[in-house]
Amino acid sequence: MSSQYGTRCDLRLVDAHVHLDFMREPARVAADAEALGLGLAAMTVEPAGCERLRSEVGDRPNVVYGLGIHPWWAARASEERLDAYLAAFERLLPRARVVGEAGLDAIPRHAENGGWERQLRVFRRICALAAEASCERRPIALSLHAVRCAGAVLDVLEETGAAQRCRCALHWFSGASDELWRAARLGCLFSFGERSLATKRGREYARILPGDRLLAETDQPPGEDVAWDAGRIAASLERTTDAMSQIRDEDCAALTAANACVAFGLGAGTTDDPTGAFGADIPATQP
Repeated sequence: MSSQYGTRCDLRLVDAHVHLDFMREPARVAADAEALGLGLAAMTVEPAGCERLRSEVGDRPNVVYGLGIHPWWAARASEERLDAYLAAFERLLPRARVVGEAGLDAIPRHAENGGWERQLRVFRRICALAAEASCERRPIALSLHAVRCAGAVLDVLEETGAAQRCRCALHWFSGASDELWRAARLGCLFSFGERSLATKRGREYARILPGDRLLAETDQPPGEDVAWDAGRIAASLERTTDAMSQIRDEDCAALTAANACVAFGLGAGTTDDPTGAFGADIPATQP
């Protein structure tokens, strides 16, 4: 299968946001996923987790590793821990094609008692470093958490240059319509899963966005240190892409897989497609 930009994707389905680091046997899950034709964009919540996962699973054509500092982890960290997170992130970034999970969360339990300020400090630095490291030949993709603060996330992406230089994907986006179109005009992609498609807003966003902005995700498993398997990932992706296909009346399994291969550099035959490939056709005024 190919995207409209000419990149060949040999993967049947791609999970654009999965926490392989939370699974008890990530190497087995990754190998089984390859046998099922699944690609995995494996997001992490702290740099040490990315390093461990890469060491345990190794280089696989169906797996790309996200170097992340999750906003929940940033919100509850001490200043010393934040310094260590950012130092490790900067050290590991030269090996990363994907940054994630990163972003902001304005839910009070994560934002109060200085949590919001800690999140902002970390996210701004992540985006600035990613923008500096990303280039047309080797663009960096960002998988972004934006809960009740999509506008603030987009502000940081623009202020740091990450919106212009990186491939940005909003994971489980639930912002307002004006925020959706602002993100789309910046070139962002949007990853949908079963839970987002269970909402009226999620289904409507999946219907109205241009096809080249769509990704499929599971965000599995539901917690840390969980026994999980590739079959569960495949089943969830199939339900998600089937639902999207019904909403849009087109094959969204092939569509989202091809988009993910371009965005994350997954699968055989990926290309160094410029970051400008996404986002050129969003008009100034949306329906």
